Amino acid sequence: MTPASVPEFLISGAEALVRVSPLSLSPERAELTVESGPWLRDPVAGFSRGALAVPLDDVTGYIIAVGSRRDRWPVSLGIRLDFLADPPTDGSPLAVTGELITRDDRGGATRGTVTDASGAAIALITQRSHLVSLDGPPTGPVAPFVEPSGATSIRDALGIRERARGVVDMPATALAANGMGNIHGGVLICGVEFAAMSALEADGHLRSTSIDIVFVRPGNAADTTTFCAEVMHRGRSLAVVRVVGANSSGKACAVATVTVQRVSP
Repeated sequence: MTPASVPEFLISGAEALVRVSPLSLSPERAELTVESGPWLRDPVAGFSRGALAVPLDDVTGYIIAVGSRRDRWPVSLGIRLDFLADPPTDGSPLAVTGELITRDDRGGATRGTVTDASGAAIALITQRSHLVSLDGPPTGPVAPFVEPSGATSIRDALGIRERARGVVDMPATALAANGMGNIHGGVLICGVEFAAMSALEADGHLRSTSIDIVFVRPGNAADTTTFCAEVMHRGRSLAVVRVVGANSSGKACAVATVTVQRVSP
């Protein structure tokens, strides 16, 4: 692979939403940075831990992209996330690193970590990607977007609406899009987390500790996506929630299992 064939990191709506910037990309390792801020707080869950899925999806996916032909582009098959702590909201930078586990001509597996300014790990990812045929890597946002203000939460920036307990809608928005106009996998994870917290009637004392998600078809960022959650188990300190994200025709885009723990009485 010649240097000219390496794709440039694309800032689409989802990256602007979470304030993601690139540092380095290679076929074996990638590094990004995220600017923390008050937008990572959430009025229901306390913090939008799921928003860290955007840079983690990026940092692991780009490793496969950089190591592949220009007419092939990775899309996520499945992601496993573990959240170890709340993200800071004081403006300090978060370091996001990814590394290759394995690759073949169909795709690959990667893993990554988010660490805070002290070097402590706050989120982990393992991702499986497969390659699809494209004329070339995305080179610009499909839809124009405006970066939300620093006072706007991820929930409000995406326009998340609770229709009923455990059912939330995300309207069409360019802030959900990746470079192909589909809903970014990390934004689907945000929606999954919002629905799980709605089902549990979160009051600021619950946190997502892991999310396992399978992407079954692309979600359209220009369409409404509905996330429906079902509580599979709820104990005194631990809950397990199944969430399905579907397009306006009712076809599933993503199926996830969210583990939630209580962090205070």
